[in-house]
Amino acid sequence: MRSFRLSRLSSWRVHAGLVSHSAVRPHQGAVVERIIPHPLYSTQNHDYDIALLRLRTPLNFSDTVGPVCLPAEKQDFPRGSQCWVSGWGHTNPSHTHSSDMLQDTVVPLLSTQLCNSSCVYSGALTPRMLCAGYVDGRADACQGSLP
Repeated sequence: MRSFRLSRLSSWRVHAGLVSHSAVRPHQGAVVERIIPHPLYSTQNHDYDIALLRLRTPLNFSDTVGPVCLPAEKQDFPRGSQCWVSGWGHTNPSHTHSSDMLQDTVVPLLSTQLCNSSCVYSGALTPRMLCAGYVDGRADACQGSLP
């Protein structure tokens, strides 16, 4: 959020409730009035990588639009807990285009010790980060569930 994109704040829009990029229409969506990054955000390690977006108009809640559930402070997330992830990433490592449809799947939480090992993220995770998925890469937020 601290990048060059902040200078183009007037072009930011929030499109809530959509699961397809092709359903996004230009000049629709809620206009972003202000971006409030976490005051402790680190560009070096992306610690505290979260921000609030203040919208010019409120969202209308519906069957597909609702508030996000946030964990309690200091909430424990045991290794192996199942959690949902979603994203529009590449559906195949060899593809250069993102998926048009929002992908989602359930993946297990991995231990920070495993994720910080030299064969995974080599110490990049901070105590405020979660690591989830499969070390063998069988499913993630880009690819969704694989048979």
